[in-house]
Amino acid sequence: MSGCWRFVCFIVLACASLNLVRADQRYYWQASAVDGSAELLTLFCHECEDAGNSGRDIPLVSVLRDTLGTTEPQDERISYVWLLTYSQPNFAKRVLSAVPFFYWKIGDGSEKVGRHDLKPLMNLSLPQRSVVSSTMRNVVQWTVLDPVSMPVRASSRSYQSNNLDHERLHLEEAESYLQSAPASNDETGLNQKELNTVIARLELRKSMLGDFVSAGRAPEFGEEANLEQERIRARNWELLRQCADKTGLLFEPINLAGANNQYAIVWFPVDRSAPPEGTRLEPIWKLLNLKDPYPQREDILTEPRYTRTLNGQTEQMIPLGVYSLTYPKMPLLMIDFRDGTHLKRHELTQRAVNEITSGVIGISHFTNWYYYIGADLYDFYASRRGTAMNQQERLTSYSKFRVALALDRTLDPSLRTAMQQRVNSFSVNPLETAPSKELLAAVQRYDLLQEAARSEDSPLLHRLEKDRRNELARFEANKSEQARDGIFHYATFGLYTPRAKGDDFLERLDRCRRVDYNLTFLDGLEAAGTQPEVAYDPVRIQRAVSQLTALLPEIDSRATRQHAEQTLEKLQGLSSDSQLKAQCLTALDFLHGTATASGIREGSGTPETLR
Repeated sequence: MSGCWRFVCFIVLACASLNLVRADQRYYWQASAVDGSAELLTLFCHECEDAGNSGRDIPLVSVLRDTLGTTEPQDERISYVWLLTYSQPNFAKRVLSAVPFFYWKIGDGSEKVGRHDLKPLMNLSLPQRSVVSSTMRNVVQWTVLDPVSMPVRASSRSYQSNNLDHERLHLEEAESYLQSAPASNDETGLNQKELNTVIARLELRKSMLGDFVSAGRAPEFGEEANLEQERIRARNWELLRQCADKTGLLFEPINLAGANNQYAIVWFPVDRSAPPEGTRLEPIWKLLNLKDPYPQREDILTEPRYTRTLNGQTEQMIPLGVYSLTYPKMPLLMIDFRDGTHLKRHELTQRAVNEITSGVIGISHFTNWYYYIGADLYDFYASRRGTAMNQQERLTSYSKFRVALALDRTLDPSLRTAMQQRVNSFSVNPLETAPSKELLAAVQRYDLLQEAARSEDSPLLHRLEKDRRNELARFEANKSEQARDGIFHYATFGLYTPRAKGDDFLERLDRCRRVDYNLTFLDGLEAAGTQPEVAYDPVRIQRAVSQLTALLPEIDSRATRQHAEQTLEKLQGLSSDSQLKAQCLTALDFLHGTATASGIREGSGTPETLR
C-alpha cells in the first residue's frame, strides 16, 4: 500500500510541476493527433484571458505537421498555418472596402465562426501559388478593370488595397506570435528550425517573389530576419533613450504580452518646467513626432497622472507617446496622448493621395514612371528628416502592437485603457475586426479545428490527401511536365491540379521525402566546398549516402536521379575519406543500373532499408 501511495504522490507532484512550468511560460505548445499521420500543434497564450472571461488560455496559431505516421525527421513537413484570431470579413465590410476614400471601421466585427473560417492562412507545401494569384489579380486589374471607367477603377483598386492590407496585417500578427513562441525539444511543438521556416514563409509572403525561395534556404532567411529585427530594436532603443534625455523626458521600455522591450513610453515629469539647455531641440521633436510640450505645460498638467519608478526615483508623470522599436528607420510613434487625430491625419492623407493618383487619375507605374520616381525621392527626403513614410512598415508595427496590447495583462489598468482608446489611429481599413472579437473567435475556431482533426471524413483530411498527392505528382514529374502542369493549373484558376494516382501513394511519398531530405543535406555539404567529413559527422554523411543507395533505384523521376548523380559525384571529388568515396561510387553504380544489392563494393557498407 505504501508503494501505491508513493506512486500517487509522485504523479501529483509531477502534474503540479508541469503546471508550474506552464505558469512560468506565457506561450506554450499543445499537440493533438490528426488521423494518425499528422499532428496539429497549437500555440497558446497563458494568462491572456479573452473578452468573455471564460478562464481558458487563448489559442493563437495552429500548425499542421505532416509526419506520414512516422517519427523520422525525413518524413516531416509543415503543411498549413492557421491564425486562429483571423476572421473572414462579412459581405457588408467587403462592400465598404470597395468605396473609395472610406477610411472608417464600422462596428467591432462578429465573433461567430463557421466552418468556412477553417481555411489555412498559408499553405507551406505550395507557397508559390500566392505569387501567381497576386500576379493574375494585377493583370486583371490593369487589362480589364482599369480601362472601363474611373468609378470601376477607383472601386476595384480601393478593394484590392484594403484586402492586401488586411492580409498583411494578419500575416504580421501570426509572425509576431511565432516570434514569441518557445522552441520545443520534443514532438509537442515546433523546434527552432521549423519555427524559423514558418516565420520565413510569413515574412517572404510580403515580397513579390519571396515565395519562390527554396525550402532549404527558408530557415536561414527566418533566422536572419530575427537577427535583423533585434538589430533594429537595439538601435531604436538607444536612439529613443537619447532623444528623451536631451529633451528632459523620461524613457521607459514596456513589455506587452511577452514582447520584451519592443515598445516604450516617453513620459513628461510633472516637476519639470523647462527642457535642458545647450541643445537644439527642433530636429529631436521632429524625430519624436511630438510637439514641444513645454509651452503647453499648464494644459498637460491637467491630464491624468501616473506614479512611476524610473532610474531609482519615484515621481508623478504624464504619458506623451508610445513607440514601437521595430520600425526599420526610427522609433515609430504609435499613440500620441496629446493629439488623438495627429497620426490618423497622416494615414488618411497618404492613403488619399495614393487613391487619387492610382484610382481617380489613373497614373500607371509604366506610362507615368517619372511621377513615381519623384514620389520616391520625396519619401526618401522626408524619411531622412524624421517622417515615417513607409506605409507597409507602419502597418506591420501597428499589427503587432494592437494584438500585443489586447493580450497584455501586466500594464496599469487605467493606462492600458487609455492606450486602447487611442490605438485606432492607424486603423483606416473597413475590413478590420476589433482584437477583442478576434480573441473570442479564436477559442471557437480552435474547437472547430480540433473537431475536424478527430473526424474521419472532414474537409481537413480531404485537403491533406489532395496536397499529398499533388506533392508526389510534382516530385515524380520532370521539369517540362512541372512547367506544363503549372501553366494549366493557373490558366484554369486552380481547377486543374496534378495529383498522383494509386492506393500506395503514401509509400511512394515517403520514399520521395526521404530522398529529398538526404539530397538537401548533401547539397549543403557540397556547397561549402570543403571536405565533408571535416565539416560534419562522417557517420551522418555515410548514413545519408547509404539511404540514397537504397532509395534511388525505386525513384523514376529523371530530374531527381540526375540531381543525385551530380551531388554524389561532387561529394566524392571533395572527400578524402576512402569509405565515403566508395559509398558514393556504389550509389552511382546503383543509379546507372550496373550494381545490385549483392554486388556492393567491399568496405562501402550496406544500403539501409526505408525504415
